Amino acid sequence: MEHPSGRPWLVGRWTDDEMLVAEAGRARVAVVGPSSMTREHLTALSAAHSDALAALDRIGRATSGSCHLLASQDGCLRSQGTASRLRRLFFTRVAGVTVACDRLDVLANATRADLDEQLVAARLMDPLLPHPLGDQPLWRGVSAVPAGTALFTDTDGTARTRAWWKAPEPELSLAEGAEQLARALTDAVAVRTGPGGLISADLSGGIDSTSLCFLAAHGKSRLLAFTLDGADPANDDLAWAHRAAAGLPDVEHMTVPTSDLPAHHTGVLHAGEGVDEPGPGLRVRASFAEVARRLAARGSRLRLSGEGAYQILSARTPYPHTILRTRPRTAITHLRAHASAQRWRWLPTLRALADNRPYGDWLARTARDLSPVLALDGTPALSWQMTRPQLPPWASPEAVTPAREALLRTAAQVEPLATTHGQHEALWSIRNGTRLVRHLARITSEAGLPTHYPYYDDRVIEAALSVRLDERTTPFAYKPLLKLAMGQTVPAELLTRNTKGEYSAELHDGLRAHRTQLAELLDQPILARLGLIDADLLRRACLSMYPPRLSLVALEATLAVETWLRAHAPAPTATAPGRTVAA
Repeated sequence: MEHPSGRPWLVGRWTDDEMLVAEAGRARVAVVGPSSMTREHLTALSAAHSDALAALDRIGRATSGSCHLLASQDGCLRSQGTASRLRRLFFTRVAGVTVACDRLDVLANATRADLDEQLVAARLMDPLLPHPLGDQPLWRGVSAVPAGTALFTDTDGTARTRAWWKAPEPELSLAEGAEQLARALTDAVAVRTGPGGLISADLSGGIDSTSLCFLAAHGKSRLLAFTLDGADPANDDLAWAHRAAAGLPDVEHMTVPTSDLPAHHTGVLHAGEGVDEPGPGLRVRASFAEVARRLAARGSRLRLSGEGAYQILSARTPYPHTILRTRPRTAITHLRAHASAQRWRWLPTLRALADNRPYGDWLARTARDLSPVLALDGTPALSWQMTRPQLPPWASPEAVTPAREALLRTAAQVEPLATTHGQHEALWSIRNGTRLVRHLARITSEAGLPTHYPYYDDRVIEAALSVRLDERTTPFAYKPLLKLAMGQTVPAELLTRNTKGEYSAELHDGLRAHRTQLAELLDQPILARLGLIDADLLRRACLSMYPPRLSLVALEATLAVETWLRAHAPAPTATAPGRTVAA
């Protein structure tokens, strides 16, 4: 795609239905990605505004879906991704020209950038990497455009960023919010079903995916519902999925046992290839790719996933800290239920409730203690982040220093994502979630079938976050907002489910099945050569007795960093933190 001058503007590969462009005089506006926007509407909106760059605000508000928005006028540019962080942008200067890209590794390769070893050490804190460390590129010289922020480039190449999105205040009642959520979800699914043909959608039998299936079944596309049959006999997903499929009109239901798919950690030696940052969840990349190939072979043109519902529909446990200031009786009732269920000790709980330190102060204080957090240790989850930042037990003393420095450097200048603990945690959870699915979306697209995540569309997120925290989440009801929103769409019987299957059996099976590959990966790990881990401790944790009460997610995070380094820094020149790693 060219500027009006004839010089290159946008370079990439898109299908016809992924790219819309409108021209108005010397201005051009582009929408890249699934959206409700039509070419006629985009042209009208662009022509009605003399400033194409400013017009993106109006175009963004008028658009459902998940897309990049770009404008070019008189040599100036505006480029932006989504507020969810699912569609990102990075930028740097290449040969004196400011270049933006949705892939970090493309810019790093173009500039032969070095890795930032301090941030590599900080990534061992994943998945509890606090805001905004998760946004920061691991390559020096490449910058990220923060979520909800646009990149403006002037004619001389000067780049600056400006926020265009602000999370709504949680002010609506449950009923008001449910009406908005129903409308936003309906629009989000219609964006995907509108072109017709065959689409597929996950149907786990949980209310998240079941809601999407019932909305899609009434769209313009034919629907192929897909269910995984888990290995754990206690997993009741399949039974609920059959009940849901029986109520869906003219829908084919495809079930696949997880034992029929590649085990978790298949291809672990190459798990970091093709992704531009270490990503949680890469242990399932082979099985996700295989499912994409099978659904594509059936003629499906995209797959809908219910991922993201938990992040947007649930205000996580720091919310009582917030509502205590405005609705104390409700806060105490909820707090007693959470404390009982999670075995919080009361004295630390009272101290946490009284803690009003700003986010930067909290972040600086957490840097003092980065030791592992064990499950059910009685610590209340009421602060800015549900669990404080932590390093795994195999992190070396040399990893603690750069990780701590990264926290302290950030603490000196950071602002929280929202003014209250509850809303900040919700936004942080959304951005952590999109970091996972952004990688999986790329992997499945390369396998032939793009995966879409309607719960992470900006309009859907806005509808959910506008509901009061104590009504969006209550310890006495399961996802009340979605149940109320889907009351006229999903049969009442299916909305009574309060359980959800999980796949930890598959995770353990994968660790056992791929011990040889994991042993090879950890024989001479790059993280050890960098001095960031004790390789023997990590090997013992991975291949023999795992530390009790420590989440396996800590191991997955370290393996993600190691496999990513293996793909992007195969010949490190450093033997200790503080030196440069060749990219």
